Amino acid sequence: MKVTTKLFGSVCPVAILALPFAFSLTPAFAQSTGTQDVETVTVTGTRMNLNGLMNAAPVAKEKSVITSDFLKTQTAGQTIFQALNFMPGVNFTNNDPYGTSGGSIRMHGQDGNHISLTLDGMPLNDTGNYAIYTNQMLDSEVVDRISALQGATDVDSPTAAATGGVIAITSDKPHDEFGGEAVVSFGEFNSQRYFGRIDTGAFGPFGTTAFGSFSYQSNDKFKGAGYLKKIQGNLKIYQDMGDLGWFSLAGHWNVNRNNNIYSPYYTPDTTGFDPKVASQIEVIKNPNGGGYIANPLFANSSSSYSADGWDRDYTNQCVYNRVQTPAQIANKNAPADNTSPAAAPKAGVADYTMTTCGNYYKTRINPSDTGNIRFSSLWRLLPGLTATLDANFQYTLATGGTTTNNLSETDSKLIGTTVKAATPATTTTPFGCIAGVGCDLNGDGDVKDTVEVQSPSVTNTRRYGLSSSLIYRLTDTQTFQVAYTLDWGLHRQTGRNGLINGLNGFYNPFGPVANDGAQAVISADGTPVRYRDRKSYAVMNQIGFDWEGDWLDGMVQTTVGFRNPWFERRLNQYCYEQAGSSTAFCTTQTMGYYNAALNYYTVSATPGAKDTKYVGPSDGSGKTNSNFNLQSTLRYSKFLPHLGLTFAPLGKEHQFFTTYTQELAAPRTDNLYTATNSVTTDATTPFRFTAGTKPETSTTYQIGYRYLGEDLQAALILWNSQVHNRIVSSYEISTNTYFDHNVKGVNFSGFDFESNYKATEDLTLYANVGYVRARITENIAVGGGFANTLNKQLSETPKWSMSGRASYDITKWWNIGVGAKYVGRRNQTEDNNAFVPDYYTVNLDSKFDLDDVGLTNSDLRFNVDNLFNKHYFGSMSNYTCWTPGTTPTSGCTSIPYANIGNPRTFSTALTLRY
Repeated sequence: MKVTTKLFGSVCPVAILALPFAFSLTPAFAQSTGTQDVETVTVTGTRMNLNGLMNAAPVAKEKSVITSDFLKTQTAGQTIFQALNFMPGVNFTNNDPYGTSGGSIRMHGQDGNHISLTLDGMPLNDTGNYAIYTNQMLDSEVVDRISALQGATDVDSPTAAATGGVIAITSDKPHDEFGGEAVVSFGEFNSQRYFGRIDTGAFGPFGTTAFGSFSYQSNDKFKGAGYLKKIQGNLKIYQDMGDLGWFSLAGHWNVNRNNNIYSPYYTPDTTGFDPKVASQIEVIKNPNGGGYIANPLFANSSSSYSADGWDRDYTNQCVYNRVQTPAQIANKNAPADNTSPAAAPKAGVADYTMTTCGNYYKTRINPSDTGNIRFSSLWRLLPGLTATLDANFQYTLATGGTTTNNLSETDSKLIGTTVKAATPATTTTPFGCIAGVGCDLNGDGDVKDTVEVQSPSVTNTRRYGLSSSLIYRLTDTQTFQVAYTLDWGLHRQTGRNGLINGLNGFYNPFGPVANDGAQAVISADGTPVRYRDRKSYAVMNQIGFDWEGDWLDGMVQTTVGFRNPWFERRLNQYCYEQAGSSTAFCTTQTMGYYNAALNYYTVSATPGAKDTKYVGPSDGSGKTNSNFNLQSTLRYSKFLPHLGLTFAPLGKEHQFFTTYTQELAAPRTDNLYTATNSVTTDATTPFRFTAGTKPETSTTYQIGYRYLGEDLQAALILWNSQVHNRIVSSYEISTNTYFDHNVKGVNFSGFDFESNYKATEDLTLYANVGYVRARITENIAVGGGFANTLNKQLSETPKWSMSGRASYDITKWWNIGVGAKYVGRRNQTEDNNAFVPDYYTVNLDSKFDLDDVGLTNSDLRFNVDNLFNKHYFGSMSNYTCWTPGTTPTSGCTSIPYANIGNPRTFSTALTLRY
């Protein structure tokens, strides 16, 4: 059989070599244009997988690929990350039936912050915390494939943290012929989605091709009040340059408007818990079997939530005002009268305006606007010499988490630099201010009240990227590659306080954008009141090299390579920072006291032992001095070798391989904003990481075997990944603060099995099994002591996971598929005292081709997710420890919570293609 190798561009880490024989295989898939150039292998005369799963690549590392063939069978509008549950070693938990609320991913036991995510070679991890936002991904209709490198990267991977590996999304290419696609889908929870795509086909004098797509999707939450909405547009232009190469330009825009879904507190058992702890746990395991029930000991005394147990969610109303009685006013610590809500605040009394609205469903939101522009190109310079150049720009505007705060009208942040008059005024105009006293926030003309205000955690990112490479094919068996990668991000984090509308929630989901007194909270000196205010530059420069050799007529292939990143983090904190944490205190007021020797401020002029200490903000000069020192530049670098070997002594169907890689995870940019406070000297120092916290590193070994037959593909991989200097957050009892620091590490080991079998012409079977032992190698410091974490399983990491799928063509026009996923018990704490039980879900899909009724290439699809309506928990909170009982260890008192997995959901989609 003839084998053709195509050269397309860049560099791969443990690069891929074409075997000199044919087998059932799609081309190898990677991320950047350069890596794809090395990895793309065309094998003729063989059958391709038709179910879109496995697609095992003959590479010297574990790699799984899912193509659009599989995505076309799944729920319309579903996040493409849901499909990754059909990869060994990967576990994704979805937060709603359609993926619009996001979710949590683990690969080989490591979380999304340690996994590199790319789109056409462009990094998608957050520049601040390296998180993956799975609800902001491309529509599945414009995705060609998704590949996963479990535990390894490519040499041009633009990543700051990839000890867990790489997930690479490759967008679809414009079609050569003019055509269109329309998808209309409806489902439970008032779900509706409309998708349209137009392909131009070849046009113009150069045969340019392009496509554009648009989608609108919305659905109600599966519990409680509120809805989820997603709007997306995509554009791609492709130009083939013949013998010179090719280039493409793509654009993407995505808008999410989501009401949050409440996560209840759950622990596996309340037996032996003290009553206080038991009364805070909302869901317990049903002692009689049958899933979970509402905890009968739980006391729902708060009106700020709806329902109990499994169905508990945020309230669907916001009580505008609560008033103190004269007796309560006399007792300054007495709460407002919750039994007598007033329609409007009253002048001259202490009102509590909208102070219960923090759990109003319209204020519990996670909005985001994201977009990018991607340029990719390949140029054949000389015989055997190819250059690739990819460039991109990204824009992000998003908020997260809790976005409200109760603010007293006499708070020092509202006073600012103003000075109280000898005889200050007692009243003011509605929403006015009194110098040195405070500002009216609810329009009643006094400054006696406490008002709930919007305090969003807004992140605005502008990010530029470049990936370039030169590839030289010295002979038919020897290829050399060099690569340069740049990732430059401006990470701006703010949180301007704004007023809340009792009926509609926030005026602007991202907070006030102008000094508008009707919506923005402005201090008496005219300064916007802020929740946080900092600016970070996250920069990576990286070089890479790869040499691939083919020996003994293709029986042996070797790859030797490395990548060496240089990270720079330029940090600017424009607010005072509380010692021992990254909590910001944003104010223009003059601090009462500054201790030059120990480098801290206090609000009071004569501080006591309990006064909070602060480090001063950056002055914007780019310099550091004793008074304004929250400004710093931190740098990290490491040489990361990649070695691989493939061996095929038994012929084309049998392949053995082994690989050795080193990876790095730099400290998260957001976590660098921590000021420390010495227990012995009281000295305060900005940026905890300057005290010696190191980047995480990993060393990964893999040994595997693949069988690549015509009807059967199978792979078995044994692996070990040793992560050193794992960064954790611990509680320090003497200062009552949390801080990040290194622990010895985590030893990950396990095996993955994956198989795809075409049993008959009509029946295809797929299965995978993964085992992960994620062993913490020491007790973690917490609360002045140590949590019992030695040899415990890392939180949220199941030891066992498995999935399978059967696809059967009942007739030539009717296909039915059944997929199942099992996830073992997952710990909520590193000391393994709290955990969520194992679970399984089953999904069903049925597709009817409409060719026989005159609708060529069109189909009608029915999907059922969680067919048996299993109650289970998806993503969850993670804590170092938790101690149930009457005397919990300091720092181990937080009760874990978990997101509820989506219930059984029916949907249908009509796809029309022209």
